[in-house]
Amino acid sequence: MSRELAACTQLSDVFRCLGQWAMPALGDWCDLDVLRDGVLQRAAAFRAPHGAIHGPSGGPPSRLAQRVALMGRAELLRGPDEQVAVALSSEAGDLSRLQGIGLLDCLAVPLLLGGQLVGVLSFATREPALRQDEDTLSLAEDLSGCVAFALETDRLRQALERSHHAELRAETLERELQCQAADFKTLLDVIPVGIAITHDRDCRHIRQNPWFARMHEVPLDANISLSVPEGERQPIRYLDTHGHALRPEELPMQRAATTGEAVLDVELDLEAQGQRRGTIVVSAVPLLDEGHHSRGCIATILDVTARKRAMEAQRFLAESSAVLSSSLDPEQTSRTMARLCVPALASLAVFYGRRSDGTLGVLSVAHEDDSLQPIAVEVSRHFPIPEGHPLREAMMTGRPRLIPVLADEPSWFKSRDEGLHRLRQRLAVRSVMLIPLTTAHGVVGVLALGTHARTYSEDDFTFAKEYAAHATYAMENARLYREAREAVALRDEFLGIAGHELRTPLTALQLGLQRLARQSATAGDAAELSKWVATCQRQGSRLSRLVGDLLDVGRITSGRLPMVVEEMDLSVLVEEVAARMGPELEKAGCALVLKLESPLTGSWDRSRLDQVLTNLVSNAMKYGQGRPIEVSTEATAEGVRVRVRDEGIGISSGDLSRIFERFERAVPERHYGGLGLGLWISKQIVTWLGGHIRVESEQGRGSCFTVELPRRVEG
Repeated sequence: MSRELAACTQLSDVFRCLGQWAMPALGDWCDLDVLRDGVLQRAAAFRAPHGAIHGPSGGPPSRLAQRVALMGRAELLRGPDEQVAVALSSEAGDLSRLQGIGLLDCLAVPLLLGGQLVGVLSFATREPALRQDEDTLSLAEDLSGCVAFALETDRLRQALERSHHAELRAETLERELQCQAADFKTLLDVIPVGIAITHDRDCRHIRQNPWFARMHEVPLDANISLSVPEGERQPIRYLDTHGHALRPEELPMQRAATTGEAVLDVELDLEAQGQRRGTIVVSAVPLLDEGHHSRGCIATILDVTARKRAMEAQRFLAESSAVLSSSLDPEQTSRTMARLCVPALASLAVFYGRRSDGTLGVLSVAHEDDSLQPIAVEVSRHFPIPEGHPLREAMMTGRPRLIPVLADEPSWFKSRDEGLHRLRQRLAVRSVMLIPLTTAHGVVGVLALGTHARTYSEDDFTFAKEYAAHATYAMENARLYREAREAVALRDEFLGIAGHELRTPLTALQLGLQRLARQSATAGDAAELSKWVATCQRQGSRLSRLVGDLLDVGRITSGRLPMVVEEMDLSVLVEEVAARMGPELEKAGCALVLKLESPLTGSWDRSRLDQVLTNLVSNAMKYGQGRPIEVSTEATAEGVRVRVRDEGIGISSGDLSRIFERFERAVPERHYGGLGLGLWISKQIVTWLGGHIRVESEQGRGSCFTVELPRRVEG
């Protein structure tokens, strides 16, 4: 369309171009309104299917065209057809005729030249296959500049023709031509398109407009030809889609000037001053002499870097989101997240976060060069990340950071290991972005992206943060899925244990009741009868404790655990618990040693402290292997302290951090009974009373549980 409009010599040629080229792409209804003597008038109208001029010129413009001309902004209006018909009607009263046509969409764009309104170009569609959207509007806006340029060219042509018929006005004509030349030069100066021209077939001297010079980072008067000798060339290279530099004879301008044929829409990467400047689309057409032989060429260059990056970014985000969401394993997701970053976002990607043991470190590494991947892994494994390091700061604060030049960041790498330093130098990272992955629970890690080829920009920084948001969502889903699976597994395990634990006392209780029934029917031995009554009572108490623990879990979780605070003596309570548990301790073969400081008074919940002490002594008895158990109480500066010490199997260091969790157990269920709730309930009660509980243990050498409480707890 641009090429056709550029070749137009009169207004009828412009009409023909609009009818033949614009309508199939932008709609099946087109109006061209032109500003003449300050009044917007209909110049031509085109209708499908043949695209010929429809209706007389000079008529009134539509309401939509008048509004766009007044505001100076393009406008897109989607159906319903009633609104479209109103927009395309004029004040002359043709609304009733338009309402029956069935128009679906319409748009209008101003025709601007040097910031001045030339006219308005309107399109509408009646076909569902030609529905208009933002892309259609963008295309119409691109077209508007070419149409405005063609209309201005026609105006200049008409002015030039008039000047030929005004020989007596030579001085006036000269001034007008000078003004027109100045206008044309102004147009070349401000138009956001690179324009280059050469007047020789070898393209040994090429001139350019300011936009062209700025993009190539050369002076306006510089010769940007690549056909000159090597020493005279500007620091410019054009790269094809494979990254190969084009030879001078392969360039679009040289090809057009040499062959005499147009070379259109060639996409190239531009490199100037040793830096990649972006992606351009080049079109070149030959300049022909009277014999239709090439005498040079003219070329246009469009910067499509932003558009291409946006398209690539959207495609990359869509594809990466699908890949990240395909895995529901957090570790696999973190590895996939780093791998997807190369080479789209970085030459080296590192994910830094918390390991399974709770320490901070590198979790996954990916390098674009497979031969350097082992080196990247080795450097990351021993990479020093001390306090104050940018990675650790990003992890702690959750703030992303862009480091354009890594040499300007002295705290990035500090190591006395020469071998590690040499390996790091082989990676040659030049610029770095640190992007924290933040969820509702805090920062889960930092994605460090590095490149050796260029310097990261703010656009790269924004794109990386958007990718990190997608990755965070995928990792959070993976984490929630794993937690859900672990919760289901924990529930199943708990239900199995609870069923077994509840069944054991129930079975014993049923057997005891059956034995009592038989003996009562036969008037059996009173001593034997008393023994079975005690057994039933003991199993009933055990069953009551199990059910009580289950009820306490619900109360604690919902925040409704009842507490009754009263003045009491803690040492007396310990003695009561010891007396009540005497038969069980004797049966287990565990001697109970009491070392009590008395009196030891305070304000606590008696029944809940009884529950805590009973749990601790029961655990000591269960895992004490028949050895002595010591319970001691003493006053402290902050309150009171209770210790329960046994000499049993002890607890491994790996289990110490989890034994106070709900349903957690440090021993196999088949060897030791229990629901795994006693220590968790005890911790919740002690915490509610304002104290804390801890354990010291060594496997095979017993355990010591310590409870510390303040003297007073407000009820």
